[in-house]
Amino acid sequence: MSKYINVALKLILKKRGIIMDKMIRSSKEPNYDWIFDLVDGLKSFTILKNFDGEVIYINKVLLRLLGFNHDDIGGNYDFFFKNFFLNEAKKVNENIYDITLNSRYGFTLRFKMVDNFLNSDDGRKLCIISTLNFVKSELDSMRDVNAYLDLLYNRFKLVDMVDTGILLMDKRRRIEYINKAACQLMCLDYKKAYRKDAGKVLKSLDERIDFDEIVSNKIVVYNIKDSGRFLSMEVADTYDDNFLCIIVKDVTEKLKFGEIIERSEKFNLMGSLAVSLIHEIKNSITSIKGFLQLMQLKDKANASFFDTIISESDRIIDLVMSYLGVVRNSPDEGIDLNELIEKYMILIEAEAKHRQIEIVRKLRKVPMVKIDNNQLKQVLLNVFQNSFQAIGTGGKIWITTRFNSYTNRVIIKIADNGGGIDRETLKKVMVPLFTTKKDGTGLGLSICKNILNKYGGDLKIFSKKGTGTIVDIYLELKN
Repeated sequence: MSKYINVALKLILKKRGIIMDKMIRSSKEPNYDWIFDLVDGLKSFTILKNFDGEVIYINKVLLRLLGFNHDDIGGNYDFFFKNFFLNEAKKVNENIYDITLNSRYGFTLRFKMVDNFLNSDDGRKLCIISTLNFVKSELDSMRDVNAYLDLLYNRFKLVDMVDTGILLMDKRRRIEYINKAACQLMCLDYKKAYRKDAGKVLKSLDERIDFDEIVSNKIVVYNIKDSGRFLSMEVADTYDDNFLCIIVKDVTEKLKFGEIIERSEKFNLMGSLAVSLIHEIKNSITSIKGFLQLMQLKDKANASFFDTIISESDRIIDLVMSYLGVVRNSPDEGIDLNELIEKYMILIEAEAKHRQIEIVRKLRKVPMVKIDNNQLKQVLLNVFQNSFQAIGTGGKIWITTRFNSYTNRVIIKIADNGGGIDRETLKKVMVPLFTTKKDGTGLGLSICKNILNKYGGDLKIFSKKGTGTIVDIYLELKN
């Protein structure tokens, strides 16, 4: 075998026009790349070693048999060979060994390994070349080997394609196999997990993970520390007492969806109760309004007071009805936006003063817009409350109005210099029930957007973490 390789090397070197001695002497360290290329082209199982006995290369035919490729090894062949592949080695003769190698697929293979020197033309020793042959194997030819490898490869390729993590352990709880999905879900490096104690590997992921708990309970869900992810770990039946299998799944989205469904059911129940409550409030306010109108007829001197009370009664009914989505049609005459904002700013500036926040107003002349007074008030209060919470104390909020003749819409722009919103959170702020606030409901902005949509308007948010937030409110003109 060594003689054959030496002849092949000479032929390759002659074709390339390179003199072997010149190549070797050109640097302090031998350049093995050309040897590696040649060895990879051999159909026999081959290993290259240096004179210290360190493995410097394993050809791809042997790697494939063991379930790996060059990318898996990452260049550290000696470490992989001694810590992962080599199961047992016995010296038979001066250069002959009886060795057993571990396969990625959970079984071992026995070989006779013969060491020889790979020499240059002038007899200079380059490295040690080891050839491996099966011992007591049913695979008598390379055709048998390739058929066997194809069978293994196709079976395990399917396992590696699934997005479910699979860990296979022996009786001593050592990991014998771990698929790609498990490595990704658990942020593991295959070579750091293979043949290691499964309990310790899981503990390295999160110290709260208990291997015995998984085995006894059959399925356990863990909140992986500092990752925001939930992983379920379930014991699967292998129908073989020699092995234990654990299935790992990312159930983060499933749990969040379940939480949303649960919260939705609660809000649906609250909505049903609110309908009954609103109906009773409306009946009571209607009765109060009727008695006030009778009192107004008798006490004409204070008619203006009664007008105010009756007007506020109507506003209460409008507010509670609009909360349930029963919005009255906007008045045909439209509303003066700037006048309405000035009216509501009295309430908003009171809280701003308490928080030591300055509000800067720049209200340009704009056309009449189509929206209900109380509905717009609800939108403004929601947006300003979000700005107040983002700023805390101190800081500024700017509110401007302008008419965009191109889109034929009026725009209210509310900007703050608060903490801003990161990109991922910004994508979700309009989603009902999504909130980052401890006591938030996740409904404020989605309700505002729904209100504006009913009147042909819209709401858009622009923000950057650490810079601030801009909210644009778009309103349709009065027909």
